[in-house]
Amino acid sequence: MNTNPGIDGMLEGVIVGITNELIPFLSNEKAVATAMMMQSILQGVRQTLPVYDSYLVLEHNDMTATLRTAAAALEGVAGAEAARIRDRGATLGALPDLPAPPDSAEVERAYTELGRALEATIADLDVIQRGGADAAAADTALNAVRAHLAPRYLRDVATFTLAGGFVGRG
Repeated sequence: MNTNPGIDGMLEGVIVGITNELIPFLSNEKAVATAMMMQSILQGVRQTLPVYDSYLVLEHNDMTATLRTAAAALEGVAGAEAARIRDRGATLGALPDLPAPPDSAEVERAYTELGRALEATIADLDVIQRGGADAAAADTALNAVRAHLAPRYLRDVATFTLAGGFVGRG
């Protein structure tokens, strides 16, 4: 249920897999260099992930301010180009600043805590169902949990697919 070890861990796993399971079996120097370049790119993605959303927010807010500043500097300047720049400053430059994204470590911690609570809830519901007397209520509660989980599973499958199934599976 929980994404563990998370995106960073998945990327790290691919890097380690390339090191341990691919490179030792490559006999072509160009292929080895390509595999190592792939690792370098993946490592760059790993390093970018924690700050990427923050960078987008900062750049968004700076771009709107820049459009307003550029438009203001052209006040009184005639011509179609100046008019287009002023129009961009008045429309896109007027977009509200985006809020800073939440700290990804805090989001992951909260997500993991809630995910573990759902896992424990499923285990507890299993005990109640097996008890018999309150099985109908436990079934209703389990359906509520399933109603939450099913769209998540479908989203994950639609978002993250690999040709031929999952890595490591025959």
